[in-house]
Amino acid sequence: MTDRALEGVRVIEFTDEIGSYCGRLLGDLGAEVIKVEPPGGGRERHVGPFITGFEGEPDASLAFWVHNTSKKSVVLDLDLPGAQETARKLALSADIVLEDHPVGYLSARGLGYEQLRSQKPSLVYTSVTGFGQTGPHAGWAYADIVGQAMGGLMTLAGEQSDPPNLIYGRQADVSASIHAAQGTMIALLHAEATGQGQLVDVSAQEAVSISQETAMQFWDFHKKNRTRTGELGALPIRLPGSGTLKTKDGYVLLLIIAPAGKDLPDLVAWMREEGKAGKLDEEPYASLLAKFNMAFLTQLMGNPAEAVTVLQHLGAMNQEIANFFASKTAKEAYEEGQNRQLLVGIVSTPKDLAENTQLRARDWYVTFPEAPAGPAVEFPGPPYRLSETPALIARPPRLGEHTEAVLAAL
Repeated sequence: MTDRALEGVRVIEFTDEIGSYCGRLLGDLGAEVIKVEPPGGGRERHVGPFITGFEGEPDASLAFWVHNTSKKSVVLDLDLPGAQETARKLALSADIVLEDHPVGYLSARGLGYEQLRSQKPSLVYTSVTGFGQTGPHAGWAYADIVGQAMGGLMTLAGEQSDPPNLIYGRQADVSASIHAAQGTMIALLHAEATGQGQLVDVSAQEAVSISQETAMQFWDFHKKNRTRTGELGALPIRLPGSGTLKTKDGYVLLLIIAPAGKDLPDLVAWMREEGKAGKLDEEPYASLLAKFNMAFLTQLMGNPAEAVTVLQHLGAMNQEIANFFASKTAKEAYEEGQNRQLLVGIVSTPKDLAENTQLRARDWYVTFPEAPAGPAVEFPGPPYRLSETPALIARPPRLGEHTEAVLAAL
């Protein structure tokens, strides 16, 4: 048994923004990932934010760090014939080639799938592009915002009154990379069992479309497009014990009417203990809250006349609950709510995550004593725990840091 899940697997990576997170996932699991970069580095190395005092330096981009841990860096100019031959030798030394260039770019340099496969049939060759290797859009220009838009995600994000919203971060790129890692592992298992590699063709548009969940099927069956629902979700009204509420220092999310945990009467009991139940102990609110759960709500939706009567009271009920949570910090609301088995969660900021007691108790954060630039850095850990073959995150490489050693060994 190896100490790492992918120990002994070699990956040669020709990626920049779309596929780099795939390489990181493989590297964190123990694969030797050698990132081939152009002189000066790719786009990702020049995207901020940067470590303070190192602004603009290719080794100090946090955007690069997040997607490129546990890799080696080799600098080669793939427009030069000598470098192309070196890259070819590197690729043929690998179990996996990972690339995200425009369709045909690497083939024009002797580094395409068919060209390498003829010399190494067991090679797994993963291509991550905006729209895949085939079809009328295969050669179209791509960036993350295009992936989010063309994948259908943006049309579902935001409030109904908003235009389509861009989700924070490079979520189309990350989604494509995650699916690329899955496909690569499946192909690697097949190659190890049969000696036959294959092309893993990943489309960011297709990867993003999966995150729509039922939206495409809703169109198939009902011929209606799902639309942005915003904070309130599918129902256009705020229900007591649901939604985002302001606290003294942030926000909490309530989902107390969900069929899990305790119900609204338990929330009112908490408010009553602190002398803050207000109108909720009066009629008609008390009787409504005593039965206001998901079953009652489902029944109400089928009885328009009763629904009209109930709706006129929701505003006052919501205001009392909002006033109660506005008197607490987010942490107080969250911890006491959870103690009472009420579905209350903090809307976490990055600062909240850095100080989160659960993440700290699990030793999730790792430290790079020698960061690529600047002082020692604390970094988010792996998104999974493997008891026998753990993921271990190493710092991202400096630009060209391993060129001499890797090429000498080659």
